[in-house]
Amino acid sequence: MGVVFLSHNNLLMKILRSPWKTELLDLVQQTKRSIKVTSPYVKADICHEIIAAKALDVGIELVTSFKLSSIHNGALDLAGIEHVLENGGIVKNFSRLHSKIYLFDDEKAVVTSANLTNGGLLANFEYGILIDDMEVVREIADDFQALSEHKLTGLIQKENIDLAKEILSKIPKVALPKLPDLWIATPEFRSDIIPETVEAIRSSLVGWKLSVFDCLQALPRQIVTLAELYSFERILQESYPNNQNIKAKIRQQLQFLRDSGLVEFMANGQYRKLWS
Repeated sequence: MGVVFLSHNNLLMKILRSPWKTELLDLVQQTKRSIKVTSPYVKADICHEIIAAKALDVGIELVTSFKLSSIHNGALDLAGIEHVLENGGIVKNFSRLHSKIYLFDDEKAVVTSANLTNGGLLANFEYGILIDDMEVVREIADDFQALSEHKLTGLIQKENIDLAKEILSKIPKVALPKLPDLWIATPEFRSDIIPETVEAIRSSLVGWKLSVFDCLQALPRQIVTLAELYSFERILQESYPNNQNIKAKIRQQLQFLRDSGLVEFMANGQYRKLWS
């Protein structure tokens, strides 16, 4: 690993070039209170190493992009998410996430191009900086907190993971295309829409979750609006006559489908279906 120290306006930074896994694990071992990470792609082996390296009383919060397609193509390991949860960690979903930030005790921060994968830590050419200037780190920590509490950020729970597992068990494993030898394939180049999965999803849902999924499926465009979904209010009221707040129930189920990797929340009341 090559490192260079820079000083600019009293800001101390260390440039991190690939590979930087040793540097990451050293930072984990030095942490006394909390580790916070944003990474769209996460692999189980790295999660195990971080959990093993940190002290037992150090909390960990991971914000990722929980999409069925990322799990299907191997970019996101459910086993890694489960291991974080089983060890008292918090995992959240922001479906439009692209940032890779690593915070240690809100005192040191790594901002990098590298995902929480062996590719990101060892194999790919990645580039980032380690910052320990308190003013800058505090701003990064505030941004992390704002993302963690954002209205479009959901909490990943066992129910979401179990549903993803059930759906994926009914879908053939994706076969990646053969690429030229000099081409480095990364998950960013893969589509996040899984084709021909409607029946696998429908057969895994029941009750309100299935009803709202069917409303989404009935709309022909990939991107739909909340207003369009509200147009099913009368039909849903007939199916659930005892529910007096249909619109709120629609929003609740959309959140569940989002945090199960099936829907991406977009701006201005728009939702993108992650199946076709």
